[in-house]
Amino acid sequence: MTALEDAPVASAPAGSETPVSQEEALQRAKQWASAYAARLTQRVQSHMAEQNGQSNGGLRPRIGEVTTGDPTTGFYVAFDLAVTSPIQFGGPPPYQPSKVIRAGESAFIIAYMWANPYVDIPHGFAVPANVQLSNRNWRMTLDQLDLVTATALPQQVVTRAFVGPAPMLTFQVFSLPTLAAPSDNPALIEANVTVEITDPAQPYAAFATNFFDVDYDPSFLGIPSTTPGWRNELPNLYLLYSN
Repeated sequence: MTALEDAPVASAPAGSETPVSQEEALQRAKQWASAYAARLTQRVQSHMAEQNGQSNGGLRPRIGEVTTGDPTTGFYVAFDLAVTSPIQFGGPPPYQPSKVIRAGESAFIIAYMWANPYVDIPHGFAVPANVQLSNRNWRMTLDQLDLVTATALPQQVVTRAFVGPAPMLTFQVFSLPTLAAPSDNPALIEANVTVEITDPAQPYAAFATNFFDVDYDPSFLGIPSTTPGWRNELPNLYLLYSN
Protein backbone atom coordinates (compact mmCIF):
# COMPACT_ATOMS: atom_id res chain seq x y z
CA MET A 1 0.00 0.00 0.00
CA THR A 2 1.44 3.35 -0.99
CA ALA A 3 -1.22 5.76 0.18
CA LEU A 4 -3.48 6.15 3.16
CA GLU A 5 -6.74 6.68 1.29
CA ASP A 6 -8.77 7.30 4.41
CA ALA A 7 -6.34 9.83 5.86
CA PRO A 8 -6.96 13.58 5.81
CA VAL A 9 -5.35 15.29 2.86
CA ALA A 10 -5.45 19.02 3.51
CA SER A 11 -4.64 21.33 6.38
CA ALA A 12 -7.41 23.38 7.90
CA PRO A 13 -7.13 27.17 7.51
CA ALA A 14 -6.03 28.96 10.64
CA GLY A 15 -8.88 29.40 13.07
CA SER A 16 -11.22 27.03 11.22
CA GLU A 17 -11.14 24.23 13.78
CA THR A 18 -14.25 23.89 15.92
CA PRO A 19 -13.11 23.59 19.54
CA VAL A 20 -13.86 20.29 21.23
CA SER A 21 -12.75 18.86 24.55
CA GLN A 22 -9.54 16.85 24.83
CA GLU A 23 -11.63 13.79 25.75
CA GLU A 24 -13.81 14.13 22.64
CA ALA A 25 -10.79 14.65 20.40
CA LEU A 26 -9.11 11.56 21.88
CA GLN A 27 -12.24 9.48 21.30
CA ARG A 28 -12.33 10.61 17.66
CA ALA A 29 -8.67 9.71 17.28
CA LYS A 30 -9.27 6.20 18.61
CA GLN A 31 -12.28 5.71 16.32
CA TRP A 32 -10.27 6.86 13.30
CA ALA A 33 -7.34 4.60 14.20
CA SER A 34 -9.55 1.58 14.81
CA ALA A 35 -11.50 2.00 11.58
CA TYR A 36 -8.34 2.35 9.55
CA ALA A 37 -6.71 -0.67 11.22
CA ALA A 38 -9.75 -2.79 10.32
CA ARG A 39 -9.65 -1.69 6.67
CA LEU A 40 -5.90 -2.23 6.53
CA THR A 41 -6.22 -5.73 7.98
CA GLN A 42 -8.83 -6.60 5.37
CA ARG A 43 -6.55 -5.37 2.57
CA VAL A 44 -3.63 -7.46 3.80
CA GLN A 45 -5.82 -10.55 4.07
CA SER A 46 -7.15 -9.98 0.55
CA HIS A 47 -3.62 -9.54 -0.74
CA MET A 48 -2.54 -12.84 0.80
CA ALA A 49 -5.60 -14.63 -0.57
CA GLU A 50 -4.63 -13.46 -4.05
CA GLN A 51 -1.26 -15.16 -3.64
CA ASN A 52 -3.17 -18.45 -3.93
CA GLY A 53 -0.90 -20.42 -1.65
CA GLN A 54 2.39 -18.93 -2.82
CA SER A 55 5.23 -18.21 -0.39
CA ASN A 56 4.63 -15.43 2.10
CA GLY A 57 8.29 -14.44 2.11
CA GLY A 58 7.61 -11.09 0.47
CA LEU A 59 4.81 -10.10 2.83
CA ARG A 60 5.18 -6.70 4.40
CA PRO A 61 2.87 -4.67 6.61
CA ARG A 62 0.77 -2.56 4.26
CA ILE A 63 1.18 0.40 6.58
CA GLY A 64 4.23 1.41 4.58
CA GLU A 65 7.32 -0.16 3.16
CA VAL A 66 8.66 -1.04 6.59
CA THR A 67 12.21 -2.30 6.16
CA THR A 68 13.59 -2.35 9.67
CA GLY A 69 12.35 -4.54 12.43
CA ASP A 70 13.66 -7.23 14.71
CA PRO A 71 13.58 -10.01 13.82
CA THR A 72 13.61 -9.69 10.04
CA THR A 73 14.67 -12.70 7.96
CA GLY A 74 15.03 -12.11 4.26
CA PHE A 75 11.83 -10.38 3.26
CA TYR A 76 9.82 -11.75 6.16
CA VAL A 77 9.04 -8.93 8.58
CA ALA A 78 7.93 -10.58 11.79
CA PHE A 79 7.40 -7.53 13.98
CA ASP A 80 7.51 -3.84 13.18
CA LEU A 81 6.11 -0.37 13.75
CA ALA A 82 4.91 2.60 11.70
CA VAL A 83 3.32 5.90 12.77
CA THR A 84 1.44 8.89 11.40
CA SER A 85 2.40 12.52 11.51
CA PRO A 86 0.24 14.62 13.88
CA ILE A 87 -3.51 14.62 13.21
CA GLN A 88 -6.09 16.94 14.73
CA PHE A 89 -9.70 15.90 15.30
CA GLY A 90 -11.24 19.18 16.41
CA GLY A 91 -13.69 19.69 13.54
CA PRO A 92 -16.10 17.52 11.55
CA PRO A 93 -14.80 14.83 9.15
CA PRO A 94 -12.78 14.75 6.99
CA TYR A 95 -10.32 15.37 9.82
CA GLN A 96 -7.56 17.81 9.14
CA PRO A 97 -3.87 17.04 9.59
CA SER A 98 -1.39 19.61 10.72
CA LYS A 99 2.29 19.73 11.55
CA VAL A 100 1.92 23.36 12.67
CA ILE A 101 -0.12 23.33 15.87
CA ARG A 102 -1.25 26.15 18.09
CA ALA A 103 -0.84 25.64 21.82
CA GLY A 104 -4.17 24.66 23.35
CA GLU A 105 -5.29 22.54 20.39
CA SER A 106 -5.46 18.74 20.66
CA ALA A 107 -3.24 16.68 18.37
CA PHE A 108 -2.31 13.02 18.19
CA ILE A 109 0.21 10.62 16.69
CA ILE A 110 -1.08 7.13 15.93
CA ALA A 111 1.28 4.15 16.01
CA TYR A 112 0.56 0.82 14.29
CA MET A 113 2.37 -2.28 15.55
CA TRP A 114 2.62 -5.28 13.19
CA ALA A 115 2.79 -8.95 14.19
CA ASN A 116 3.06 -11.17 11.12
CA PRO A 117 0.31 -13.84 11.14
CA TYR A 118 1.63 -15.83 8.19
CA VAL A 119 3.84 -18.90 8.04
CA ASP A 120 7.11 -18.69 6.11
CA ILE A 121 9.02 -21.94 6.57
CA PRO A 122 11.91 -21.02 4.21
CA HIS A 123 12.75 -18.05 6.44
CA GLY A 124 12.40 -19.95 9.71
CA PHE A 125 8.83 -19.07 10.68
CA ALA A 126 7.01 -22.39 10.75
CA VAL A 127 5.28 -20.80 13.75
CA PRO A 128 4.16 -17.33 12.69
CA ALA A 129 5.28 -14.32 14.68
CA ASN A 130 1.82 -13.48 16.02
CA VAL A 131 1.55 -16.98 17.54
CA GLN A 132 5.03 -16.68 19.04
CA LEU A 133 3.89 -13.43 20.65
CA SER A 134 0.77 -14.93 22.25
CA ASN A 135 0.24 -13.51 25.73
CA ARG A 136 3.53 -11.62 25.60
CA ASN A 137 3.94 -8.24 27.27
CA TRP A 138 4.94 -5.19 25.25
CA ARG A 139 6.04 -1.65 26.00
CA MET A 140 5.71 1.23 23.56
CA THR A 141 7.25 4.65 24.11
CA LEU A 142 6.93 8.07 22.53
CA ASP A 143 10.11 10.10 22.92
CA GLN A 144 10.13 13.74 21.84
CA LEU A 145 12.88 16.33 21.59
CA ASP A 146 12.48 20.09 21.35
CA LEU A 147 15.10 20.86 18.71
CA VAL A 148 15.08 24.59 19.54
CA THR A 149 16.03 24.21 23.20
CA ALA A 150 17.62 20.73 22.91
CA THR A 151 15.44 19.50 25.78
CA ALA A 152 13.52 16.26 25.99
CA LEU A 153 9.79 16.28 26.59
CA PRO A 154 8.38 13.87 29.17
CA GLN A 155 8.45 10.33 27.82
CA GLN A 156 5.10 8.64 27.26
CA VAL A 157 5.07 4.90 28.01
CA VAL A 158 2.28 2.40 27.33
CA THR A 159 2.48 -1.20 28.57
CA ARG A 160 0.06 -3.91 27.52
CA ALA A 161 -0.10 -7.64 26.87
CA PHE A 162 -1.13 -9.40 23.69
CA VAL A 163 -3.89 -11.97 23.76
CA GLY A 164 -3.13 -15.28 22.09
CA PRO A 165 -2.45 -15.07 19.22
CA ALA A 166 -1.44 -11.43 18.87
CA PRO A 167 -3.50 -9.28 16.47
CA MET A 168 -2.03 -8.57 13.05
CA LEU A 169 -2.22 -4.85 13.83
CA THR A 170 -2.35 -3.11 17.19
CA PHE A 171 -2.76 0.65 17.32
CA GLN A 172 -1.85 3.10 20.04
CA VAL A 173 -2.95 6.74 20.12
CA PHE A 174 -0.51 9.18 21.70
CA SER A 175 -1.79 12.58 22.82
CA LEU A 176 0.79 15.23 22.04
CA PRO A 177 1.62 17.70 24.83
CA THR A 178 0.20 20.72 23.01
CA LEU A 179 -2.08 22.14 25.69
CA ALA A 180 0.63 24.11 27.48
CA ALA A 181 2.08 27.11 25.69
CA PRO A 182 5.77 26.85 24.82
CA SER A 183 8.25 29.67 25.30
CA ASP A 184 8.17 32.82 23.20
CA ASN A 185 9.85 30.89 20.38
CA PRO A 186 7.89 28.19 18.53
CA ALA A 187 8.98 24.70 19.53
CA LEU A 188 10.14 22.44 16.69
CA ILE A 189 9.64 18.91 17.99
CA GLU A 190 10.90 15.57 16.72
CA ALA A 191 8.78 12.55 17.69
CA ASN A 192 10.06 8.96 17.79
CA VAL A 193 8.18 5.78 18.72
CA THR A 194 9.74 2.49 19.83
CA VAL A 195 8.30 -0.83 20.97
CA GLU A 196 9.71 -3.93 22.59
CA ILE A 197 8.49 -7.28 23.86
CA THR A 198 9.49 -7.35 27.50
CA ASP A 199 9.36 -11.12 28.00
CA PRO A 200 12.94 -12.49 27.85
CA ALA A 201 11.85 -15.52 25.80
CA GLN A 202 10.75 -13.30 22.89
CA PRO A 203 13.16 -10.36 22.65
CA TYR A 204 11.46 -8.62 19.73
CA ALA A 205 11.94 -4.86 19.32
CA ALA A 206 11.34 -2.22 16.65
CA PHE A 207 11.35 1.50 16.03
CA ALA A 208 9.40 3.46 13.44
CA THR A 209 11.63 4.31 10.48
CA ASN A 210 8.56 5.10 8.39
CA PHE A 211 5.80 7.56 9.11
CA PHE A 212 2.81 8.53 7.05
CA ASP A 213 2.82 12.28 6.52
CA VAL A 214 -0.87 13.09 6.30
CA ASP A 215 -0.28 16.77 5.57
CA TYR A 216 -0.61 18.32 2.11
CA ASP A 217 1.93 21.03 1.35
CA PRO A 218 0.73 23.24 -1.53
CA SER A 219 3.18 24.59 -4.04
CA PHE A 220 4.56 28.11 -3.72
CA LEU A 221 7.44 30.12 -5.21
CA GLY A 222 7.82 27.47 -7.89
CA ILE A 223 8.36 24.69 -5.33
CA PRO A 224 6.24 21.63 -6.24
CA SER A 225 3.48 20.59 -3.88
CA THR A 226 3.96 17.57 -1.66
CA THR A 227 1.09 15.13 -1.35
CA PRO A 228 0.43 12.88 1.65
CA GLY A 229 2.60 9.78 1.64
CA TRP A 230 5.12 7.61 3.40
CA ARG A 231 8.44 9.14 4.43
CA ASN A 232 11.36 6.80 5.09
CA GLU A 233 14.32 7.51 7.35
CA LEU A 234 13.20 11.12 7.85
CA PRO A 235 12.36 12.74 11.19
CA ASN A 236 8.70 13.07 12.18
CA LEU A 237 8.57 16.80 13.01
CA TYR A 238 5.90 19.26 14.08
CA LEU A 239 5.87 22.88 15.20
CA LEU A 240 4.08 24.12 18.32
CA TYR A 241 3.48 27.86 18.64
CA SER A 242 1.81 29.95 21.30
CA ASN A 243 -0.02 32.78 19.49
